[in-house]
Amino acid sequence: MFAKLNHLAIATDIYAVNARFYQALFGMKSSSNGRPARAVPVGDGQVGLNNIPRREGRRSGLDHFGFEVESMQLTLERMKKFDPALQHVVRPSVRPNAAVSAHDPDMIIFDLAERNSGKAQDIFAENSGELPQRYINHIVLRSRDPERSAEFYSEVFELTVSNDHTDNTWRLSDGRVTLVIMQWTMDNFIGHDPMPPMLDHFGFKVESIAAIRQEMDDLIGVNPQFLTRPLGYGEEGKARLDLFRQCPVGEFHLTDIEGVYIDVTEH
Repeated sequence: MFAKLNHLAIATDIYAVNARFYQALFGMKSSSNGRPARAVPVGDGQVGLNNIPRREGRRSGLDHFGFEVESMQLTLERMKKFDPALQHVVRPSVRPNAAVSAHDPDMIIFDLAERNSGKAQDIFAENSGELPQRYINHIVLRSRDPERSAEFYSEVFELTVSNDHTDNTWRLSDGRVTLVIMQWTMDNFIGHDPMPPMLDHFGFKVESIAAIRQEMDDLIGVNPQFLTRPLGYGEEGKARLDLFRQCPVGEFHLTDIEGVYIDVTEH
């Protein structure tokens, strides 16, 4: 594939504990040569999940995602061809795993790294490509125009588009991870707080949802800091959970310690 989805980033004040949660519940691996003062990245063999300290003026939660591409130059040329208004910036040198930050037609931010650049560090340099028992299998965006967004990711990154466009929900794949693009409308937020088009949540393929449920209970018994956020309480909580459940992939819904939405599926 020309491109693969290679990382997600979560901004949080509790970045170390949040990283431990993903290691404990989903078996993600930590880097053997990390930079603990800057972030705690963990990975599943392809996708790195970077738990980054929340900086001043920044919101916590799911922050951005990223691609590893065969050619940076060709990627940027394709973006400009798709829409000349799309912009990008070179990332600071202290962030070696992503050379460029850019945005899609909905202003959703993603990073770009060039394959075999020799600049990858931490878990990004150690990803083996192996398929573990539990791994990130989908990333979900909310878009004002899902069809146009799907065209963007297909034309720029050569992601394979599924023929199933039920409810104007589009699925694109890099061969392992599915990018799910769902409709954003203000009607999504009847009964709870509106959010802009954004990176909504992500999810894991697991061998057993029952095992995940049991292990969540066991983890809380061992370490009460692994207690995740409750879902579906109160009228607003029920409305938020109903919106979360619109994702066609996830079967069981939860959060991490920060409160980021995660869903899991056995299929």
